[in-house]
Amino acid sequence: MSGPIKSLKYASMISPSAKNRPAGANHPAGPPHASRRRRWVNTAAWAVIAISPALVTVFLVQHYFNVGLLSYTPGWSDEIEYWHQVATFRTVGFGGGVYSVDEAEAKLPFLRFGSHGPAFPMLMSGISAITGWHPFSAPLVNLVLVAAAIFSYLALTRAGWLRAVLTGALVLTFWPMMLYLPSTMQETVHQALAIVLAGVFFLLIRHDPRATRTLFAAGVVLLALASLLRPTWALLFLPLYFLRGGTMSGRKLVLAALKAIPAIVAAFGLWVAASTPFPGFVSHLSELTPRSPLAGTKLLLLHIWINAKGFAKGEWVQVGLRAALLTISVAAVIIVVRHLRRGTADHHEDLVADSVFHLLNLVPALVMVVLLYDVSDWRDYRVLAPHLLLSALVALARSERIVVILVLAADLALVGAFGAAFSELHRQHFVQVDPKATSLSRYIAYKKGAPAWENTLMVDMPNYDAGLLNVPAGVGLTLRIYGENRQVRSRYLLVTKETALKIGLDRLRLLTSTGRGGLYLRLN
Repeated sequence: MSGPIKSLKYASMISPSAKNRPAGANHPAGPPHASRRRRWVNTAAWAVIAISPALVTVFLVQHYFNVGLLSYTPGWSDEIEYWHQVATFRTVGFGGGVYSVDEAEAKLPFLRFGSHGPAFPMLMSGISAITGWHPFSAPLVNLVLVAAAIFSYLALTRAGWLRAVLTGALVLTFWPMMLYLPSTMQETVHQALAIVLAGVFFLLIRHDPRATRTLFAAGVVLLALASLLRPTWALLFLPLYFLRGGTMSGRKLVLAALKAIPAIVAAFGLWVAASTPFPGFVSHLSELTPRSPLAGTKLLLLHIWINAKGFAKGEWVQVGLRAALLTISVAAVIIVVRHLRRGTADHHEDLVADSVFHLLNLVPALVMVVLLYDVSDWRDYRVLAPHLLLSALVALARSERIVVILVLAADLALVGAFGAAFSELHRQHFVQVDPKATSLSRYIAYKKGAPAWENTLMVDMPNYDAGLLNVPAGVGLTLRIYGENRQVRSRYLLVTKETALKIGLDRLRLLTSTGRGGLYLRLN
C-alpha cells in the first residue's frame, strides 16, 4: 500500500485550485472600508444561517403541537434519566444515589451516572449553572450549541455567501439534527461537535497555513473531550494523525494507527470503568465467551447477521441515513482502489484525499456499530449520524459536489417522512401533563452523607415516566428490568403490585398508592 499512495499529496500542495484557497482569495484586495464591509456582511450571513435551525425548530413545534418550546417536558426514559442526573449533579455533585439498570454499579463506584457515563450530566450541569435547570432547559441549550457550532464552522472555512447558504440547506435538511433538537438527549451535543470538527478536518486536509500545531492540538483536545461523552469519537484520532502533514502513505497510515490505538483503548477503557453495565449484547457476549469461546463466536456471528438485516428496517429517515452512509463509503473505496491500481499521481488526488478521510471517518464507526451495538430502535441512527454530518460538511467545504448532492438529495426525498417522525417522536413532549402529578417528594427525601443505595429509588418500566422529574435531586433512579431474583438494595421502590409481589411484600412498606402500583420503602 505504501508504494502507490506514497506519491499522494494534498491538493493544496499540488495546485492552487480554487477550492483549496480561502473564500475571497481569487479577488484582488480592495479598499480597507470595502474589505471591512464584506467581513461584516459575511458575519451577518453566518449569524442568520447559524440561528436558522432554532427558528425552524420553534416553527415545527408550533405547527405540529400548537404550543411554544417552553411547553416541552422530558418524556423518553433516557431523557428523564439525563434530566434528573443533571439535577442531582448540580445539587450534590458525586454524593447522589445510583443511576443504573437492575442496581448495577460502575467499576469506579463513586461514578453513579448510569450506562451512558457521567460526562453529559457534568457538562449540562456546568451550563445550567448559568442558565438554570428547568424541564424545558435542554432544548434551549441545544439551539444555542448548534448555532455556535455552525457559526464556528462557517468562520473556520471562511465560507462565502453561496457556501453559507448550502451549509444552511444541509443542516436544515439533516433530519437527525432536526429530530433531536427539541429533546434532552445527548444527540445535539454530538451534532455540534461534528460541525466544529468538520472545520478542523477541512483545514488539516487542505494543509492550510492556519493548520498549525495549535489547530492540531485543538483537534486532539476536542476529540478527547468528545470521547468522554461517547467513546466512538476516539476512532477519529486515526484520520487526525494520518491527515496531518503534506503527504500520505502506507507507512504513515501505520504510524497514525500506532498513535491512535492508545487513545482509542483509553477512551473505551475509561468508558467501561465509568459507566454502569447495561444488560445488552456486549454484557451477554462478555459473560458467555470465557465459558464457551465457540458459543461466544456463534452469538457474535448471529448478532452481525441480525444487524445486517436491520439496515433495511425501521423508519424511512433511518433507512435513508444508512443508505447515504453506505453509498459514500462504497464510492470512497472505489476511488481509492482505482488510485492504488493506477499507482501514479494524477489530477484526481484531491478526490482521493477526500475519499480517504470519508473512509477513516465512516467505516470504523460503522463496523463498531455492526459488531457491538444494535442496528435498530434509533440506536445506530444516533451513533452514525454525527459521522455522516461530519463527512457531509467536510465535503461541502472541499467542494465535493457528489457527496453534497447525495446527502441533500437523500434528505429532501425524506421530507414527508421527517414530518411524520417529528410529530410521532415529540408528541409526548408537548402533551398537557404535569410532572408534579405524582407527589413523590412528599415521601422521598435525600439524606446527605447516607450510603448511595439509601438515596436510590428503584422503578420498573410501567412507572418510568415524567412524574420522576419530581423525585428530589440527589436521589438516584435505577430501572428494574431483569432483577426478579436479586436482593433489593434501593431504599425506595416505585413499582407495580406484580413487581412488589416478586420482591416480597414482607420486605416492603407501602408509603402511598399510585396509578400504576405503589411507592414502597424497603425494610431493613
